[in-house]
Amino acid sequence: MNQFEQQQGPRVDISATTPLVCACGNETFKEVMYMRKESRLMSGLPTDRLVPIQLIACDKCGELIEDFIPAPLQQFYGKNSSSDVEIL
Repeated sequence: MNQFEQQQGPRVDISATTPLVCACGNETFKEVMYMRKESRLMSGLPTDRLVPIQLIACDKCGELIEDFIPAPLQQFYGKNSSSDVEIL
């Protein structure tokens, strides 16, 4: 493996890939950041702390891309979550 591959990762033949398409038909996505607050009582720290959570959403309709939501966060941000999360 040469130095370029180590820095950039392995080369990908783009013609051998398929696009990720949202249910709305859009093929562009954006990174979105959610913030959760952890109580100092739970963390043992002297103050509450903010926990950033980076997810991927459709650039057109705002739908979170389920495949990129880590398993522990599915209950909060997945399609079967109890929260009404909307991205503007």
